[in-house]
Amino acid sequence: MGRTDPEGHGPVRYGPPLPGQGLPVLPSLAAALCATAERADDEAPVGGTPALLDAAAGYLARRRLPAGPVRPVAAPGAPALLVALTAALGGDVLVPRPCAAWWTPLARALGRSVFHVPIPAEGGGVPDPYALLETVRRVRAEGGDPRILVLSAADDPTGTVAPPDLVRETVEAAAAEDLHLISDETWRDTLHRPEETVQFSPAEMLPDRVTVLTDLAGPFLPPGWPAAVAHFPGTPDGAGLRARVLDVLTAL
Repeated sequence: MGRTDPEGHGPVRYGPPLPGQGLPVLPSLAAALCATAERADDEAPVGGTPALLDAAAGYLARRRLPAGPVRPVAAPGAPALLVALTAALGGDVLVPRPCAAWWTPLARALGRSVFHVPIPAEGGGVPDPYALLETVRRVRAEGGDPRILVLSAADDPTGTVAPPDLVRETVEAAAAEDLHLISDETWRDTLHRPEETVQFSPAEMLPDRVTVLTDLAGPFLPPGWPAAVAHFPGTPDGAGLRARVLDVLTAL
């Protein structure tokens, strides 16, 4: 039983709300939102309409994640998708230290154990591969069941981009320990000097074991307009994971 405090909180603590970008909403985005008010009676399927998913596939393809046989899934914000993925995959969760403030509370709200793995000095968002191996083996020796690694090559807390060699080594270490990777790529379009920065998605290195999340209510939309997409591995396991995620989103 978790203790509660006088303010009515349980053992899970939530981070502060996402800050606004400080920029006006683009007129084209405002017009698109207003246009949906005229279609209030339309029933969109859970996971997104075909037109929306086609647009999402194009967005992902322009980021070197071409559409495969498994279609993406859209949801009202990356937190909903991370909850659904964590519920569908099962097991304990590993995250880098530090990590985005909202990752850990969601896993703990599902009753999952979360283990933090230190990052190397050269970049945040991706744990040190040797520390990852050590943590996974220690957790299993203590009776835990680590199955998920959440990481971000374009990191929010540290504002850094992990070097490709680090991403490759960490991805290989995770694969060796049979982990499924969830790559939060919300901030990959916000590089200050993109021509000077080499950025790779873990899904480019290990497409069969990586699910990519991207939340438009980060770099593109105001926080009050949640819209996010998940890109799944193009394998039978990826199709099964997508189906289970849709089940959870339907329940939510």
